[in-house]
Amino acid sequence: MASTGPVTWIRKDFHVHERHSQDAPGATVEKYCRIAESRGIDEVAFTTHFIITGPDWEFGLQPDQISGYLEEIEAAQETTDVVLRRGVEVDYFPGEERRIGAILDEHQWDFILGSLHFVKGVDIGSRVNSPRFFKGRKPSEALDIYFGEFQKAVESGLFDVIAHPDYFRKYTPLTYESPVIWEQYGTKVYEALDSLRSHGVGFSVNASGWRHGIGDVYPIEGFARAAFEAGVDAVTIGSDCHTVFDLGANTLKCLERLEKVGYTHSCTYENRRSRRVPLKDLRLG
Repeated sequence: MASTGPVTWIRKDFHVHERHSQDAPGATVEKYCRIAESRGIDEVAFTTHFIITGPDWEFGLQPDQISGYLEEIEAAQETTDVVLRRGVEVDYFPGEERRIGAILDEHQWDFILGSLHFVKGVDIGSRVNSPRFFKGRKPSEALDIYFGEFQKAVESGLFDVIAHPDYFRKYTPLTYESPVIWEQYGTKVYEALDSLRSHGVGFSVNASGWRHGIGDVYPIEGFARAAFEAGVDAVTIGSDCHTVFDLGANTLKCLERLEKVGYTHSCTYENRRSRRVPLKDLRLG
């Protein structure tokens, strides 16, 4: 089903959740293919959740489901001209690197997206728990801790790209009276950016901030600009959709964020190898 509103998407979406993510019920690979065809989206990376531990471990793929998940994607590829990528969004937990890596290495992937939802045991993406992490800390103090963990994720060697680098913005308004701005991101963020560059890991520009009510994409403009200036080359664009109707939604805003800070390309992945795509070629119409 095509949208009847204005086109807010681009030709590729590299952050898509299907039914194996428990927060995406009914979102089948087949349905996504039909939506992609109707919208002119020519490449989709499925990145369902894989959470190896913590309170949300049942929220995503279980290890014994991975083969079936990948087979669904491969079978759907036979029914469509839309290029389907075998991806996964993996929550990073310090100390679990070997266990995560061992499970991932059993399968063939196009794209492994890392994410940081839990910091020092606290779910910073939770309305209830976010204030537990930020309360009593200045933004810069809290974010030095956060980006220290972010840097560990980058340097773990597990991931091609790190998702929504400042996802914490979703609920910081519950703690701070004013929105957290780039100048409050602390100093560790610059070390994290240097690690992205030196380890050849990318970051994802993620459209879900518009669904979350912050009126912006992730990351903030200052982060994207600093990444460009630091020489971080790999960058992807994704809607982070959990329903088929949100496929590609607001990814055009992600593209515009990259253009504004100086990028002329984003990346796609096949067999975990990146390929640059000019931003101008991603626009529809």
